[in-house]
Amino acid sequence: MKVESWNRPEYYDFTRSLDIGQWAWEFLRRNPEYQKEWREFDAAWKTLEARYGKPPERDFQRWKADPLAWRRVGEDEPGDCRVDQDKVLIECWLGARWGFYKFPLDPATDRPRIGEQLDWRPLEREVPLVEDGDSPYLDGAAEHLAIGFDLDYPLREQLERAKRLLQARQGRLRREGVIQLKRRSSCREAWRLMLRLLDGTEAGEDVGAVVALLAQQEGQSPERLHQLLQQARALVAGGYRELLRIPDV
Repeated sequence: MKVESWNRPEYYDFTRSLDIGQWAWEFLRRNPEYQKEWREFDAAWKTLEARYGKPPERDFQRWKADPLAWRRVGEDEPGDCRVDQDKVLIECWLGARWGFYKFPLDPATDRPRIGEQLDWRPLEREVPLVEDGDSPYLDGAAEHLAIGFDLDYPLREQLERAKRLLQARQGRLRREGVIQLKRRSSCREAWRLMLRLLDGTEAGEDVGAVVALLAQQEGQSPERLHQLLQQARALVAGGYRELLRIPDV
């Protein structure tokens, strides 16, 4: 999607009222792969409607038998609306692939109603294990910390000590201004800048020109804007789902 108004700060005033689910959508809708797959889905859906009628009057038995109507998946892959053990209807397949329920949204959709137009799937998280020196939890960043546990001993006392240590360290770093707990309200300004950076480069502008203009308009250093662009691209590439962990306040 191309936003021709990326160079006008006031165009992004709408972001002030976005909730956390809508912020995640802003980054997903800018994903080129999602845009491509949605166009393919939309074309297939319209073809199916032309062949078998529109819901709820469609001939569903013939519809679901058409190879256009489903995608083959593994038994362990997510996807509701199975027409067979290894076949999922395309509308459910596309949503599961990108992390949501409901009918796949056109990337042109602005501010979808969360829970109605767009319903995010719960984000499954594994406990990260620090198993080598390349772990980000050993990178020395203030917000990262690795703690050791001895499995030869009972866990309850170790967990309590770890909890007290984490609470004390987090509280100290917050008081010192080293870290800031992520909340929608504390992140939305950075996210707004990320959208402008993404839209400027997607519009075909040179990265340097986009950064120079935003540095002038927003009072940000070029170094910070380049960092934000890297973060923005990571959110578009899949990190948008991590935003759903952030408190919506």
